[in-house]
Amino acid sequence: MGLVVVGEAFFKTGLADFIGGKIIGLLGKTEKGLLLGTGLVAGGLSAFLNDTGSTACLMPIVSSMASKAGVKKSKLLMALAFFASLGGTITLVGTTPHIVANGILKDMGLREFGFFEYTKIGLPLLVCGILYMCFCGTKLLPDKDIEIKGGDRTAEYDTKKMVLVALIFIGVLVAMATSIVPMHIAGVIGAILVVVTGCISLEEAIKAFPTSTIFIVGGIFPLSKALVSSGAAEYLVNAISPVLSNLPPIVLLGAITFLMLLTTQFLMNSSATVLVLPIAIMLCQPQASTLAGAMSVSVCASGAFVTPFGTAPNLLVWEAGGYSVKDYLKCGFPMLIIFGVVTTALCAVFYL
Repeated sequence: MGLVVVGEAFFKTGLADFIGGKIIGLLGKTEKGLLLGTGLVAGGLSAFLNDTGSTACLMPIVSSMASKAGVKKSKLLMALAFFASLGGTITLVGTTPHIVANGILKDMGLREFGFFEYTKIGLPLLVCGILYMCFCGTKLLPDKDIEIKGGDRTAEYDTKKMVLVALIFIGVLVAMATSIVPMHIAGVIGAILVVVTGCISLEEAIKAFPTSTIFIVGGIFPLSKALVSSGAAEYLVNAISPVLSNLPPIVLLGAITFLMLLTTQFLMNSSATVLVLPIAIMLCQPQASTLAGAMSVSVCASGAFVTPFGTAPNLLVWEAGGYSVKDYLKCGFPMLIIFGVVTTALCAVFYL
């Protein structure tokens, strides 16, 4: 929650716009250059900040650069949404399911994942996503050029405040990564500092808190415990086990990966994590690493590519890009397969 406030300061001071505009402007002379720049900026921001805010911030920047380069906006906006989702897989705080998964692992007495432990899975996924969109994905998207409005997010573009936010942000990340102080304390200190230094007002900080996320995270752990203590998870495992019990560990891991990818297309990613993770851990215990299954489930929570309703970034660009549901299915399904295969392979390499 502390990082949400720091992220709001990142956007409010104009630092996100400044970084995004510079990088995308530098690389965006062609369609592929624009996609590369968008992938680097959206993925980088979403690794540490809210993916919805990153998408909303970058939409007008990408639109402006597309107009200058003579590229149709419909070729870029879905890629922007995908890159924001992929960026969230890179760090512990990149997406809520990672935090939820760590909480479930702790409750079950298992080792938790480190802050940058997700990077060895998430970063290759982002690279694969950029390559896919550059060489294949955009060919599956329609040719439309719809006017993109800047939205209601306004930035101050105050250089002094930009520098302050950058220093605070870097300090928080270093503290989190090195465990100088507990992660939640580092986030809270960062939130206090951006308010005390005047980067954002107290009112803006309070408005930045995603109330729904607080309640979701607060209520999600009892649900997970209930799945285990009531025997519901064990019942589902017993029902699935006859099919999966004799599979090699890598095949079992692949089955868990695609089960999670299927589930997250229809359920909110945090809810999908709570439903599938205890089942995956129980399935993995006899024959595969529980950490492999946990990492796969946690990462695949961000793999909602085939519907506009799967994630907030997908929903944001739906109307703006002039997309139909069929466009998401056509472009997102190959992305889903690549995501699943790469996740399975990487989790097997690092954890089996």
